[in-house]
Amino acid sequence: MGSYYGALLARAGHDVLLICRGAHLEAITSSGRLTIAESGGILWHQALTAAATPRAPAPDLALITTKSHDTLGAAAALAPVIDDHTIVLSLQNGVENVPRAESILGTGRVLAGQAFVGVWIEDPGVVVHGAEGRVSIGDPLGGLTERARRAHVLVAGGWDVSLAEDIIFDQWKKLLWNAGFNALCAITGCTAGEALAEPSGAATVRAAMHEVVSIAEHHGIFLSDEDVEEMAADNPQLRDYRPSTARDLDAGKVVESDALCGFLSREGTRLGVPTPVNDVLDALLSLRTTASSPR
Repeated sequence: MGSYYGALLARAGHDVLLICRGAHLEAITSSGRLTIAESGGILWHQALTAAATPRAPAPDLALITTKSHDTLGAAAALAPVIDDHTIVLSLQNGVENVPRAESILGTGRVLAGQAFVGVWIEDPGVVVHGAEGRVSIGDPLGGLTERARRAHVLVAGGWDVSLAEDIIFDQWKKLLWNAGFNALCAITGCTAGEALAEPSGAATVRAAMHEVVSIAEHHGIFLSDEDVEEMAADNPQLRDYRPSTARDLDAGKVVESDALCGFLSREGTRLGVPTPVNDVLDALLSLRTTASSPR
């Protein structure tokens, strides 16, 4: 995701340093560019500079787009190179990443965002943009603050982005989709569309989402049945999409369960709120991950 949104900013004329690793870093460094494969077979190439770690000068905007379990590492890497002018934006799944990053960068230093997008690395140096792409960003303190407006101005020329007065609500609403599809598709191997096509699958999707509603209410976030139905509706762009958890499982990567079904199961236990569907999804995903690990 960082590669895709970084490429969009570079295409809009910004000077972008992409932080990545492994074969993806080597491919971009050797070619000096990133290839984006859009749905429909359209390819475009963007000249980009990539590195393994952030470096001076201090950027106007620093994006954290890692998986949630890498948030602390990303924040620690950013800390020596940002200054008081730098806006830090967390564009990640889950609802715990801002306070996690701020535990290193300082309270009030990190804006929140959510990206509703289907994107993945197909090959080193090649990112597939398969679906959607819209972003909302805002200040977790609420309202249209000056730093949120500055961030919006920086990215608006390259992204399909809106400025949210209540970005925390947006993040919880995105969690509805992730809770409904990520673990279920990873465990079963189905696409989002296939999960909805089977009545029992569609019922499981909605049941997992309704548990998000119950947990969110205890955090002062009031999601509605209409929000659930919107996130559970058949989306032609996502019908053939396998969510990121499934792709990470296929690639042998650490899956982001602790920020999604694991978070909901953990919060349910802490708050005394029943979350039987997410409890089972989290347990099955853990078993699936263990079974897929090299022995």
